[in-house]
Amino acid sequence: MHGGTEHVIARAQRVLRERVLPRIHRPVSALDVAVRELSGEPVPVQSVLGPRAQAQSFADFRVPGPWGGAWTTTWFRMSGTVPQPPPGRPLEAVIDLGWFDHSVGGHVEAMVYDREGRALKALHPRNGWVRVSGPGAPTGLVGPDGSFTLYIEAAANPLLLGVPPFVETELGDGVHAQVDEPYILRSAALCVFDDDVWQLARDIEVVSGLIEEVDAEEPRHWKLARALENCLDLYDEQDLDSVEPARSALSGVLSAPAHASAHEVSAVGHAHIDSAWLWPVREARRKVARTVANVLALMDQGLPLIFAMSSAQQYAWLEEDHPDLYARLEERVRRGDIVPVGGTWVEMDGMLPAGEAIVRQILLGVRDFTDRFGWRPREMWLPDSFGYNAALPQLARRAGFRWFLTQKLSWNDTTQFPHHSFWWQGLDGTRVFTHFPPSDTYAAEVTAWELHHSVASFKEKAIADHSLLLFGYGDGGGGPTREMIGRLDRFRDLEGAPRVVEETPAAFFEKAAAQFEGADAPAWSGELYLELHRATLTTQAGIKQGNRRCEALLRAAEYLSAAAHLRAGHPYPLARLERMWKTLLLNQFHDILPGSSIEWVNREARRDLTSVEEEARDLVRSALAAMGADGGGEGRIVPFAARPQEDWAVTRPGDAAGCAAWEDEDGHILSNGLLRVRVDRSGHVTSVRDLDADRELVPEGSAFGALQVFRDQPVRWDAWDLDRHVFHTLREVGDADSVEAVREPGRVGVRVHMTLGSSSFRQTWWLEAARRAVDVECEADWQEREHLLKIAFPLAVSCTHVAHETQYGWVERPVHPNTAHDEAQFETCTQRVTHVADSGYGVAVVNDSTYGADVSPLRGGTLVRPSLVRSPRFPEPRTDLGPHRFAWSIVVGADRCQALARAFEFNAAPIAGIGDVEPLARVEPLRGRIAIDWIKLAEDGSDDVIMRVYEPFGAQARGTLRLSRELAPRTVTETSVLESPDDGSELAGVLPDGAVEAQGAVLRLRPFQMATLRFTS
Repeated sequence: MHGGTEHVIARAQRVLRERVLPRIHRPVSALDVAVRELSGEPVPVQSVLGPRAQAQSFADFRVPGPWGGAWTTTWFRMSGTVPQPPPGRPLEAVIDLGWFDHSVGGHVEAMVYDREGRALKALHPRNGWVRVSGPGAPTGLVGPDGSFTLYIEAAANPLLLGVPPFVETELGDGVHAQVDEPYILRSAALCVFDDDVWQLARDIEVVSGLIEEVDAEEPRHWKLARALENCLDLYDEQDLDSVEPARSALSGVLSAPAHASAHEVSAVGHAHIDSAWLWPVREARRKVARTVANVLALMDQGLPLIFAMSSAQQYAWLEEDHPDLYARLEERVRRGDIVPVGGTWVEMDGMLPAGEAIVRQILLGVRDFTDRFGWRPREMWLPDSFGYNAALPQLARRAGFRWFLTQKLSWNDTTQFPHHSFWWQGLDGTRVFTHFPPSDTYAAEVTAWELHHSVASFKEKAIADHSLLLFGYGDGGGGPTREMIGRLDRFRDLEGAPRVVEETPAAFFEKAAAQFEGADAPAWSGELYLELHRATLTTQAGIKQGNRRCEALLRAAEYLSAAAHLRAGHPYPLARLERMWKTLLLNQFHDILPGSSIEWVNREARRDLTSVEEEARDLVRSALAAMGADGGGEGRIVPFAARPQEDWAVTRPGDAAGCAAWEDEDGHILSNGLLRVRVDRSGHVTSVRDLDADRELVPEGSAFGALQVFRDQPVRWDAWDLDRHVFHTLREVGDADSVEAVREPGRVGVRVHMTLGSSSFRQTWWLEAARRAVDVECEADWQEREHLLKIAFPLAVSCTHVAHETQYGWVERPVHPNTAHDEAQFETCTQRVTHVADSGYGVAVVNDSTYGADVSPLRGGTLVRPSLVRSPRFPEPRTDLGPHRFAWSIVVGADRCQALARAFEFNAAPIAGIGDVEPLARVEPLRGRIAIDWIKLAEDGSDDVIMRVYEPFGAQARGTLRLSRELAPRTVTETSVLESPDDGSELAGVLPDGAVEAQGAVLRLRPFQMATLRFTS
């Protein structure tokens, strides 16, 4: 063998590319092509092929020829005739829509229909064929005379993430329809499909890939190379009789079995489909249909494939848009070929949604799968979120999930996560078996490199010999291809590679988890922090604010609707609430709520969230009117208060008695007898003094609440990433243009006007009577592109760890960057409040709508800096430019109970015209505190009441339920989050005696434990 194995591999790659792959399809005849261009949104196939549509003729089209414009849809009619007698091999229509980039899912795609409007399969850059005759061909496609017609719905989706990536473009706004790239239908022909040549191509791919992965010191390496060289010598593309001897040259090395101790890889077909990202929701719906059509076409050809599909929302779209495809999918689910996984409505963001929103993702998702298929997923499936909060193990187990899957932490930019299979322990101590596929992707192509990487990188070799491989084009969909399945078939039992088996995710997890039952099994405690994409906590501030408002309003709407039903017989709006929740849950998808989508998506998300807000307010008004509780002033229903007797009470603005504001030679002073705040002539807050503790909160020389601007130009992933170098470029918004005293009912304040470049800011500091908190509102007209805006709260409180509220509890993170993992958390997520404390004295920074913040040590204290707004240029060039409003409440001398109480109050939905509403329930504490987070009626339409409770401070807690007269006669039972007591979920055990009379029932909760209670008449 001359030239070494590198030469053989290079030769094989060129032969494959130029002399094998082009011979798989041999043209028989060109197809006749006609075209019909559409403007506006896509239309159903019936609108194109139905009786009324026949009058709208297709125009002749010359191939090759240009078509379409960005985001438009073009219909092609392609006709041909099967020769008589037909050749002995299958015939396929091979179509090139004009792909100039072979990335799948972000470029031109199409769905193919027959003349009856049945969806056959999809076309994308790696899958341009349609079987016309032979095994697996659609029934009835070819007429008695041999003629056939294909209708092709071609979507001219622009390639936004091309090469180079992250280039600023206006194409994401969904308005421009100019041709941004040469959409050229290059060819459309009826071809003979040569399976022998196709098989040879797979042989060469597998052997050449395996040579690169097998150590050159191993005899196997050289045997593979020699066999490949012989194969290439024997193959002559001009002589098809050479295919058989060429394949025979490889048969020996391809039949050598894997070692007995070989690692086992469970291969599952998959297509992660982003419900919106670089395409709008409308296009995601079509991607789902195209992907399912591809999967069904492979199965119809008899190819061995198990396909896992998540997201109940996507099944619902498919049923609505393509009932024919859905019916075929449903049959494949029954046969076990297609496996619903995940059990959430969408693959939501794992950090930003409130705990109740994640519960609803699970509740609506599992219920949908159960209703559709009688199927109960046992794995939580979130491969692509940007971090995973520490409450997820508990929520998973409370829903009956046994396993958790992701792979996103393989993207870490600083440290390498130490496990692939492990027990993930949540903040309450609940554990769930978790697996990260060591291929480090959810879109594998079943290559020798991927399989070798899976084995080489697998961290738990000493314990386990199983891992999972998810194969199929993802993000933009497409799914598995027959080429992937062909390679998989060769890797089933092949020396030099892991043994590959096709099986369901559940089958894999059963085997894998059994190997981790011992006491020494690896575990990870707390959140799964992604050391990347930190800016998704801030980008698209308007969407995040809308999400927070919707969560608060839905809490109020469901509570008041339940109260109105129980007290006044008011119909509980179950169907409306479900529809509103589904809208919110869709917009909590992991590329919508994080702000990493195109302008079109962001615009629709803001519209959707506004509609949920408006409808929730309408439900609130109806419920109040039904109870006769309208007609009051503005108030907020606060579920958790510092004093338990005020839980679920209506709070109202107080008067300003006891508040004073005056001016001296140095500036403005505010005081409420508890706190004193000084704002100097330049508009800087130089002092916040706790009068009771005689303690200054602003470190000497610091400006409290200063607005800071940073040049924000990530290396890559503009909307996603906040890079370390951003913090090297700090500029403070300078002295004020004006400073003035202001007064409103119940509070006194100082208002500061500032400008920076083209941006302007209005910052107002407030003190209320009898409240140990300084509130600040910031209104910004933000016009700084590629910049980040933060607000700085330097606090004279020294600590080593800071507590951030997370779903159903708190997560503590290091303040000091002592280790690489500590330092990597330089921007982190908080829900509603950040709390710092030293020696029993604490300060809480409560926000009304922000999530990202950095916390760092400061001489003489700690610096807390929430992120307000940023303006990356990709994928939306005008991200967050325009007006914004944010607010914080700085609670002084606060323990975590006071901090959380203020967070609940500050984020509760303000309700105009609310009168007195007697609470439905409270928990009288016996030890510690128990929070009632949510009250609503049951999802099954009964009058049963559902209550979500949790222990919020990390301590053992006991409390007695005290209920209103409407609930007092009821029996209370603990259920899963699915609202069922016997569905196999792990319950919290907060009612040790089982079902008991609610009035006087004692609840017992472990630290950070969450439970669902059901009250039944």
